[in-house]
Amino acid sequence: MQGNNDDSVMGRLPGGAVFPIPRGWVLDQTDRIDAISAGFMRQMCRARLGWRQACWAALSVGAIDNPDFLVRATGSTDWLDASAPDLVQGFAETSIVMTARQLIEAAFHTCPEGYLGTLRKLHGEAPADPAFYSRLHGVFISDDPLDQLRAKALQQVAGLGEPKIEAAFALTEPALLTPVALSRFHSVRSALSAQAQAIAVRSLNPRLTDDDISAAFAAGREGFHPWFHRLLRQSRAKHALPTDGESDLDRIGADNAKRIGLEMGNCLDVERVMPRSLSGISTLIHWRPENLVFGLRRFDLGWAVTEIHLPKNVGASATDVKKVADRVRPLGILCPVPANPEPHLQILSDAFGGWKVGDVWDFGDDWG
Repeated sequence: MQGNNDDSVMGRLPGGAVFPIPRGWVLDQTDRIDAISAGFMRQMCRARLGWRQACWAALSVGAIDNPDFLVRATGSTDWLDASAPDLVQGFAETSIVMTARQLIEAAFHTCPEGYLGTLRKLHGEAPADPAFYSRLHGVFISDDPLDQLRAKALQQVAGLGEPKIEAAFALTEPALLTPVALSRFHSVRSALSAQAQAIAVRSLNPRLTDDDISAAFAAGREGFHPWFHRLLRQSRAKHALPTDGESDLDRIGADNAKRIGLEMGNCLDVERVMPRSLSGISTLIHWRPENLVFGLRRFDLGWAVTEIHLPKNVGASATDVKKVADRVRPLGILCPVPANPEPHLQILSDAFGGWKVGDVWDFGDDWG
């Protein structure tokens, strides 16, 4: 066992401070001990926070009812025949003279490097689930590469709480098991959301390394674009389109959206074009000879044209729709051309404000 430091012994908080015991299983266990060994709760409230965490870790694995804990702590096998009250009394009297490291070694058989330091960062916080301490101990003794990344990152994060550590438990993406990432996650939900983004961008850009993703995340608060968007702008769509191989039809993505928008005198918002171009179900196509853009959407019947945009945001006419239909139908793309009413029913349009050419589809000016 290693030598003591200021936080490894029970000691007393400086200035005579008293730190309350959190409600829940820790308070219940401490109250149970205090009922047999009066004064233990008062000593706990005044103990140094590092020692308290080690003691709570021991309590989390049932040390007050386990004679093996006292056998390892004292070296005496007499505890194997002790009564239940004697075991509780023995824990109370023995634990207060043990160091934090000795408590962990007696409770978990080993105290891996970095475990106590991580517990100290919890200060007076007690985890909601007693199994938390065993799970964390398991990370620090594991040979699994992901657990080793978790342990390394946890040791380097300045401020820790149960949510950040639970986030580390939940993550399986190596690029996010970093001190910077864990310091920004305030819940398992936020960690898993970032992980889903990392998985998506990996699938779209297999060339990205763990370091690339980690660096992008670390720089994610700099500049205007979030880290996920920055990586997506480096990615290219992988799904096939019926227009592939057609020399006059170009996919619109992050790399060419701004240029095409300027050529047409329209606003092609890169941040809106980019996600749909990568989605696998929606995209925009530039028909260069005609200098118009049409949108494709995948349905159960196949790909279909759902919007048409002309230069300077001019609305598409029935003639424009038919022109696009004639171009894409040989490629197996659906493009319904709206029919006009019978002449004698045109009065309906005049009386009630008319209808757009593309009432069935979205042949509007929305580039989203």
